[in-house]
Amino acid sequence: MAEQYFGVGKPVQPVEYYGRKIIKAKYGPVFVDRHLRLYPIQGKGTAAEPKDTMLFRDGKAASRAMEVVNVWQVGRFHGGLMVDHRGEPVAIIRPETVRLYKDMTHVYEIDIDLATLPDKPDLTLMHTFAWMVPVPSRYAQRPEVKGVQAWEYQDQVILDFLDAQAKSEQQNGQNHVPRFYEYDVDKATAFALPPLKADTVHRLTAWHPVIQKPIATLKLGHLSDVHVNVRHLALQKSPACLIETTDGTPVPGTPPTPRASHLCNSFLALRDLIEQFGKAGRADALVITGDLIDFNRNIVPAETGSTIAEQWNAFNVLNQIRNGKLYQRGADDMLLYSLLRHAYRDLKLPVFLTTGNHEAYAVPYGVSPRTNPWVATAGALEQVGALKGTHGPRAIDPAKIEDLGKVASAGAGILGGILGGPLGGLAGRELGKHGSSKAADKAAEIYQDFDRASDWAEAKANAGIAADHNLTLYEICLAYGPTYAQVLTAKNFTPANFDWFFTLITPLSDWRLDYGPRQTLLGLDWGSGENYLNPLGGIDKLPEVDDKIRWVAEHLPSRADKQGLGILPRATQSLSEEQKFLLQGGRRRKRDIGASLTVFSHFTIVNYDGAIELSKQGRQIEPQQSPNALKTMRFEDNAGGWNLNNMGTCERNVDWYFHTCVAGHDQPNHDKVDYHLSGHSHRAGVYTVGLQHGGKLVQVRSAFDPGLSATQSTNKHGGPTKLIVSSSGGPLGTQNLNGELKQWLLTAPSGTLLNEADATPIRQVRTEAGNGKPRLAVALDYLHVDKVETPLVWVPPANGPLPPTSWTMQVGPLTDALQCIDKVRFWVFTASPTGEGGDWSKVDALLKPATDWRAQPRPGSYVMAAPLQPLLVRFNPSTCRMFCEVLLKEPTWPKGAEKLKGMFDVASSWVFPVDYQHGLIARRLGEQGEVPDWDWLSLTLNPSRYPAKGKTTKVNRE
Repeated sequence: MAEQYFGVGKPVQPVEYYGRKIIKAKYGPVFVDRHLRLYPIQGKGTAAEPKDTMLFRDGKAASRAMEVVNVWQVGRFHGGLMVDHRGEPVAIIRPETVRLYKDMTHVYEIDIDLATLPDKPDLTLMHTFAWMVPVPSRYAQRPEVKGVQAWEYQDQVILDFLDAQAKSEQQNGQNHVPRFYEYDVDKATAFALPPLKADTVHRLTAWHPVIQKPIATLKLGHLSDVHVNVRHLALQKSPACLIETTDGTPVPGTPPTPRASHLCNSFLALRDLIEQFGKAGRADALVITGDLIDFNRNIVPAETGSTIAEQWNAFNVLNQIRNGKLYQRGADDMLLYSLLRHAYRDLKLPVFLTTGNHEAYAVPYGVSPRTNPWVATAGALEQVGALKGTHGPRAIDPAKIEDLGKVASAGAGILGGILGGPLGGLAGRELGKHGSSKAADKAAEIYQDFDRASDWAEAKANAGIAADHNLTLYEICLAYGPTYAQVLTAKNFTPANFDWFFTLITPLSDWRLDYGPRQTLLGLDWGSGENYLNPLGGIDKLPEVDDKIRWVAEHLPSRADKQGLGILPRATQSLSEEQKFLLQGGRRRKRDIGASLTVFSHFTIVNYDGAIELSKQGRQIEPQQSPNALKTMRFEDNAGGWNLNNMGTCERNVDWYFHTCVAGHDQPNHDKVDYHLSGHSHRAGVYTVGLQHGGKLVQVRSAFDPGLSATQSTNKHGGPTKLIVSSSGGPLGTQNLNGELKQWLLTAPSGTLLNEADATPIRQVRTEAGNGKPRLAVALDYLHVDKVETPLVWVPPANGPLPPTSWTMQVGPLTDALQCIDKVRFWVFTASPTGEGGDWSKVDALLKPATDWRAQPRPGSYVMAAPLQPLLVRFNPSTCRMFCEVLLKEPTWPKGAEKLKGMFDVASSWVFPVDYQHGLIARRLGEQGEVPDWDWLSLTLNPSRYPAKGKTTKVNRE
């Protein structure tokens, strides 16, 4: 009906841009006058308006509106590129998003001078636009809209969407958060969801913020990877202690318990960062580039119980994911939505967003997910479509599983390549042992043994999750329980899950904002796909691969990929052709009027792998146009279209972007991107490059961390493009400046403040809220777990008594360089002779530097005397247990790393399990060196407090 009432005519010579027909809407101003309202951001009007009420208050003729308002129909609402009446690309809507707005037909552009409004609103305060229509009678009795007589049509779309979500979830045996209101984020704590603001003003509705900034260029805050995750609230409630008596009370003098109290709460960190950006005008606008949440379906903290047994059972996701009371969708999205409203309403801070890959993740995974045989087999079954039903214990399609058997008969290496990376390779090796006739049966046998989903395996699907949370692996697994290793699906990326983002926040996947004559901002979408497995790119690293398979892999086009088997996910659909049009429009504006051009995306452009020191310049990339581009590659990690220098990037038109949009050193920047801000890797870095051979080769010329690096000579406006990767804005980040702790130099949650007018425009903003100060104990533990070094080794004296009275304690070179060990203490649990219960003993060790060259095979050796003999004489490895507690002090940082001083929490000690046998003290091997000994906790320490592993990992097959 809008075409009729807006007076859309049929011009003799219609103007068309990019396939979009532009038509002036002659009477559009009349209906703008009738329906458009500008409200203070605190809330929209709800009372019904008389039919002759107009925005300009001059009657039905709308004479003033006809003078000062222009309206154009700028294309059909069918997704794709949107243009304004001049033909300039301004936004992109995903075609999938159009289905969420099923009654929309066209896109209109409204040009209105707000200074002409009769009420003269103070636009230095935040307002919101609203296109008001009467509430249909069928909604009038809904509790969310009780007493509301007028709303926006988009409010109806949102309510219909949420209703459909709740109904669909229930039909699938799952649930959506049932009440659709904002959370009171001011009352958020580390242990429970904040209360809902259950009134019509704070129901979930559409907002279109507008504010006037009387400045030449905007100061921009940038956050990424905020990972709002209500599971933190459940984990942090854990009463599990590292060292406790058999009745569950802490042992006097033990490290502060429970250890989960150290967990970094992403939401509290994010809230503080947003407030830092918003208060006192530090930033004029904020952009958050994706990974807004961790996964769509999450645990309900109030339903996890208060005992360890209840919590461990609740965290068995494979068993509980269909429990609609315990696992629901929507809480994390609603928390983020509520925080955006807080930014608008209380901080007067505009917020722009783009998508990341995690918004599409369907279900949770364990806190230390492992690529064990069950996970690999489940992934292989998914690849051939053999698993049926919703996530959880799924049935096997007998017809499809035969396909898996046929594939397995081709051999382990080929199966690994076809099915995908480490999962397929592991499945191939496991199933290929049994021959083609039995491979399908073996796959079914492995998958249907659901307890195996919780098996320990050394290979981790994501090694750094515990570090993200500011906990050691032992600590986080103690709180989570024996199902820490679970991975329910290898296909967690579900594009349909973007529906919450595109309905509740914005239908725009990509956007462009022209601010005044001097600044253009441009946000790019992640897209509807991700690539996280790279089977052929790393197949030559597998020792058991046949030489013929290796030769084929090395000569296929994907040999341009040097990132190994499992990779930081890459955006498979970006940069799209439509995103190129958007970028070209921004480039034209910069060339024509000299405006700066700042681009935002979740995916990176240049980003070093964690093992590469930020100070290593001269790293190279040979950018590709697509993953299948054929190129002759050099065989080392500093070569390839995708290598260790651009982790987490996009897979389309990369060559075009570097050649067309990125200004290198000694190159003009008249139409290039000035700043490209991204995230994804949780590692901060600002990179500049040199383009050689017409952009065919990219060389990193400079790299620095704006919060930690001492020298930042390229931190100035102008010159080469600044490719900025912000660290994570919720979890802890990681860094590797000069190899001080390799990739485990943990950093506080942070974002980037970009102020073009400043002499040093790029600055870092950090927070320690929500336990955001990194613990040195976690960093040191990861040196061991990630096999960077063995921080501590104890060697008994030769031909001494057993048990010894002293040991030579050798400290790993990285740990020793920090000189951060203050004291060493041992906690020994000695079982009672009857086998029931036992006692803990604390033994402090005396350390002094080793001076005898025979006892000092390398620097960092100490003589450790500890009166452990009375305890070790009775030490039985099957019933007794031993922990080493390392008390820490401020590290000694090398010259040039002065900014690292004080960044670590050293008050929290480092505790890990050790064993004693035949005079040797050593960290336990395998699973029990990383995570708790579940059987011992249940059988020896406290059976009523810690349930047996088999009971906790049990899966209901119904």
